[in-house]
Amino acid sequence: MSDFLLYGATGFVGEAITRRAVASGLRPLLAARNQSKLEKLAWELELDFMAYSLDDPVKMASAFSSVPLVLSCAGPFMYTYQPMLEYCLKTSTHYLDITGELPVFQALADSDRAARECGVMLMPGVGFDVVPTDCLALHLKNRLPTASHLNLAFQSVGPAGLPPGTQKTMIELIPMGNRVRRNGELVTPRKSLKTRKIDFGNGPVTATRITWGDVFTAYHSTGIPNIENYLVIPEHLHTKMKMLDHWRWLFRFPLVRSYLKKRVKPGPQTHTRTHTQTMVWGEVTDPSGGQAVSRLQGPEAGVEWTGQAALAAVRRVLQGNYETGYQTPARVFGADFIFDCETVTREDVL
Repeated sequence: MSDFLLYGATGFVGEAITRRAVASGLRPLLAARNQSKLEKLAWELELDFMAYSLDDPVKMASAFSSVPLVLSCAGPFMYTYQPMLEYCLKTSTHYLDITGELPVFQALADSDRAARECGVMLMPGVGFDVVPTDCLALHLKNRLPTASHLNLAFQSVGPAGLPPGTQKTMIELIPMGNRVRRNGELVTPRKSLKTRKIDFGNGPVTATRITWGDVFTAYHSTGIPNIENYLVIPEHLHTKMKMLDHWRWLFRFPLVRSYLKKRVKPGPQTHTRTHTQTMVWGEVTDPSGGQAVSRLQGPEAGVEWTGQAALAAVRRVLQGNYETGYQTPARVFGADFIFDCETVTREDVL
């Protein structure tokens, strides 16, 4: 008997999570569109599987009704969440995914009432986006309950690059532009590119403001009304981001996005992930000058930390640790949920 449904099992990250799940004793029901790839993986790992697309109502209903929860690893999630949400509500199946896409967070939050009526939890973002940053945000809020501003940042140290699915998602989100939260509202700042010096533990480095899921989720987890996210990127990428501001309108055309998605790089292999660490930094301030700073250190983000966090969330839900409606990881599982992931350390700096 399967513990949960894993849709997108043949994708780069989906397959890695599948293998991690089996190694940890979980038995996912595998699902994806590609019959041959799915069958090969399922036979190798001795798992049940169902090959279907998200427009197949018969197989969707059959798969979802046989498990208590679904973990979606099929992105870009803006194209996959809607049919999965529909069948989760129809079959009273909890929905988890590893998205970082603001439109998906917003859409699932808008479905909060329907989910509560069906006794279902909707928890997107159980991967690196946003478990580590979400848990750090709540930890900082607990340290400074009067916090009015939250800044979060992360840095990848090592040879591993981004998974293919993450690269494609980033391309799809280019037309949205940069987003921050101001006084509780999501807005596009006048000055899109902004940098600041951040010390992740080895001295200050320059980080660039980006759009990350926390501008949505951390607000729900902490209530802090002003939120920004930063990422340490190479100088040549910073230059490209400046150019992107002038040509962003081009990316509204599907053909442009499709061309770029065909050029994404292969995902990071095991040896590069092993030699990569991810540093996460967070800062809160309040109107009276109060401040708190904390840091996390963990494994490679796109595959390793994402896989660990997603399966930790799955286990929590299978154990009955959930709340109905739209939820964020830290709000349900707490700030220390991050320690369900291996090798993660947390440090209070200020």
